Amino acid sequence: MKKSILLATAVVLAMQSNAGAEEVKKELDEVSVTATRIERKTAEVPASIAVISEEQINDTKMFNVKEALTGTPGVLIETTNQGYDSRLIIRGAGLKAAYGVREIMVLRDGVPVTDPDGMTRLDMVDTQNIERIEVVKGPNSTLWGANASGGVINIITKNPLERKGGTIKLGAGDFDTYNLHASYTDDISEKLYYSASLSRRETSNSWRRWNEFETTQLSVQPYVVLDDGSTWENNISYSKADLQLSGSLDEAMFQEYLQTGEANQTTGQWQYSGRYSDSYFVSSKVTKELGDLEFIPLVYVNYWEHHHPVTGRINDAETWTMGTDFQFNYKHKVASEAATMTVGITVRFDDQKTEYYKYADIALGVDPPGPSPAPIDHVLSDAVGDHMETQTREALLYGLYVQESFSPVKKTVVDVGARVDVIDFKIISNADWEYNWGTKNYGIPSVPYTETNKSYTAFSPRIGANYELTEQFHTFISASTGVNTPSESEINDNPNLEMVETQSYELGLKGRGGNWTFDSSVYYSPVKNEVVKVAQSDHTDYVNAGKTLKKGFEFAGSYTLLDSLNIGTSYTYSDYTFEEFNEPTGSYVFPIGMVYQDNFRNGNRLPYIPVHQYSLFASYKHQTGFKAKIQSHTWGSYYMDNANTEKYEGYDFVTNLMLGYETSRYDFSVNIDNLFDDQYAVEVTKDLALVKSYKPGAPRTIMARVNLKF
Repeated sequence: MKKSILLATAVVLAMQSNAGAEEVKKELDEVSVTATRIERKTAEVPASIAVISEEQINDTKMFNVKEALTGTPGVLIETTNQGYDSRLIIRGAGLKAAYGVREIMVLRDGVPVTDPDGMTRLDMVDTQNIERIEVVKGPNSTLWGANASGGVINIITKNPLERKGGTIKLGAGDFDTYNLHASYTDDISEKLYYSASLSRRETSNSWRRWNEFETTQLSVQPYVVLDDGSTWENNISYSKADLQLSGSLDEAMFQEYLQTGEANQTTGQWQYSGRYSDSYFVSSKVTKELGDLEFIPLVYVNYWEHHHPVTGRINDAETWTMGTDFQFNYKHKVASEAATMTVGITVRFDDQKTEYYKYADIALGVDPPGPSPAPIDHVLSDAVGDHMETQTREALLYGLYVQESFSPVKKTVVDVGARVDVIDFKIISNADWEYNWGTKNYGIPSVPYTETNKSYTAFSPRIGANYELTEQFHTFISASTGVNTPSESEINDNPNLEMVETQSYELGLKGRGGNWTFDSSVYYSPVKNEVVKVAQSDHTDYVNAGKTLKKGFEFAGSYTLLDSLNIGTSYTYSDYTFEEFNEPTGSYVFPIGMVYQDNFRNGNRLPYIPVHQYSLFASYKHQTGFKAKIQSHTWGSYYMDNANTEKYEGYDFVTNLMLGYETSRYDFSVNIDNLFDDQYAVEVTKDLALVKSYKPGAPRTIMARVNLKF
């Protein structure tokens, strides 16, 4: 019945994407720079890419990037609280991330947000100031370096050179949800432009306990046009973000949630986890042409403080991240045809100092016989207790890349490139206490001082070719590589981890018609040394799998009717299996220690990744200003664990609706997420003790917004 209602609503109101043939034409001519580092129309890029347009972004409330990326084939993204903690996976990359984004390079206006060890925090991204998002799927380490084995996401903010005037956005919704954004762009002289913005987002998310989110963000973007036509772009920003993490439900709690819709419970010892950060970010980039040579030097500095209650301890970290990238584009000819050679040097450095503390407020369980202390049953707050450990981490990445783009025959563009990266890690720990997984309480560390030095060298070649079959159709083929280092925290837990090496072979077809567009591709991607999570009963270990194999098909298409109604769909098929993986499962036997047993997982599917995922969408925009957008997406069934002991059925047709009215001066809209108030889980896992954990999805939420331009 619900599906019938959905389809009827889709026909009457229409769903997502672009409005009108003129808007479709605009998107067909979209230019991307992320996949190749040089400007090129999306149809001519020999890679799978997706561009989330400004109109699509404006039609969502944009509390987080999840709202923009939902429905993009090959991209799995979910969040439990509308905050910045979205779990992001592209073609299986990012699956192991306990928090943050891993194995995917994230850029803001071409500037890396990803740290040298491969972790990305999205708390510094002001989602209210995004103009569009470019997504490159599959390995792209050739141009962007290590830790881009899954793909690249470039978040592009509004350029002060391209618009003048001010904007005020106001929003309010249920669960005490509020949004405020104000920005103003102007020029001081004919050469100096600037943009300033302020954003505030907050929500109690009271449908779950311990689930509040709030953030305040400020940014200034000076933009200078020099006398010779060169540009100098700058970005200075500050972000304060406080995020509570509500934890998981056990099976009984989840069944109660399905019956009653109530999810104000949580399970486990560590029920007051959260992430509280202050970030300062400065970047400066020049684009200068010297005849046939274009020179693009970039420097950036990021300082952030992070208070992070996690499993067993509370982290207080302060980190300096800095980097530079010098890119040269040389225009020349190969066999009388235009060509461009891109050469660059990258250096990134990360220096982190972390203080670890005990939880101050704890409730103890039953005191066992013998000398062992009573286990911690659960914590009562996230208050800081005694000091446990001081740890310093340093990561240094430096690399050299080169790419030649040329046309060996008419209507063909070939990209050939390679890159070498060296990544060095140094981790020093001085511990007074440690959390003991056997006794489940604090104890004296067996090794108070440790020093770990690890170095990786990566070589990443790539070749791709795009051919214009007709004016409307392009086909491409590519062979690319990607590398991914373990993160500093993973190396600290397991110094023997090897670097992940990904290969990808892809064939695609792209179509751009007068009122239709589509992108499709099929890929084959063997991976060596995939870092895999091993879910113990009370913590997670990280180990290398010998080999995994990822095969898939992706399709996205849309069609415009009557110059105002656009309908479309996307579909993802993912066949991801372990080819060689002996999972080390273990149990603690006091006082002997952890006893491990290997379990062969060869042929099993990777957990959490559904074989089938699809989305239906459409939008309607009348000349009077009325507009409507509805999107429904499905997350297919998946295995809960590496052993493939049980599947979670996923969810069907979770639907979002937008109704609004827009003029040249203001835009009023109402967003209803999870329109039918479905109860489902955004993530289900099972540990080695066969205990299941559920993270419920948000119920129906409603938010009204108004956007004023002056």
